[in-house]
Amino acid sequence: MTEGTVATWLKKVGDKINEGDILAEIETDKATMEFESFNEGTLLYIGIPEGETAPVDSLLAIIGAEGEDVTALIAGGATAPAPAATEAPNEATVTPAATTTATELPKGVIVVTMPRLSDTMTEGTVATWLKKVGDTIAEGDILAEIETDKATMEFESFNAGTLLYIGIQEGNTAPVDSLLAIIGPAGTDITGVAAGFTAGGTTAAPVATETAAAPATTEKNIETVQEPSADGQRILASPLAKN
Repeated sequence: MTEGTVATWLKKVGDKINEGDILAEIETDKATMEFESFNEGTLLYIGIPEGETAPVDSLLAIIGAEGEDVTALIAGGATAPAPAATEAPNEATVTPAATTTATELPKGVIVVTMPRLSDTMTEGTVATWLKKVGDTIAEGDILAEIETDKATMEFESFNAGTLLYIGIQEGNTAPVDSLLAIIGPAGTDITGVAAGFTAGGTTAAPVATETAAAPATTEKNIETVQEPSADGQRILASPLAKN
């Protein structure tokens, strides 16, 4: 995904936003996903109207204190007046496919890494695996539930194949970008892939990653929300792809 289309806004400017509210539905190149807010405040500005398409990291919306002047932020696009940290949902998000060095991955093999699901998340805990090694995976299947520092999120597969390997067992915690699972054609030998992978997305072979998540009690996130600026009030939202 390099761009997204706002299918529907479920909130309008001036609405009060609670953490967990669904702000909009956004069409990616794979699906229509719901974008959930991880912050509270008032929806001050909508940057992408319904039906319009914009690149990843375009200004989607601004959330802040009611009545706050955000003219300067709008004029500056997605650039905040102070350094901003991102949170994914989905996320969510996404970690670009890691680049590589030695041999190539076997054909059809996908390396799935621990996703970054919030702005402060540095590690995640696998609460429950909903699939086991050898299971056939369809696109859209929920593979596992992952606990972050903010919530328990469902991790969805955007690839079809067989679950060949689980890298983080239930109850275990691992840093973002650690090897979570490997999906590929049934019977594929992935011993070298698993052994060569290290936290941070480094492996002895090219890595394709997927990150797709949603709160266990809600639908899926596909966006990034930039954290409050120095005054603790303003929040910028911009579309972010899932791998």
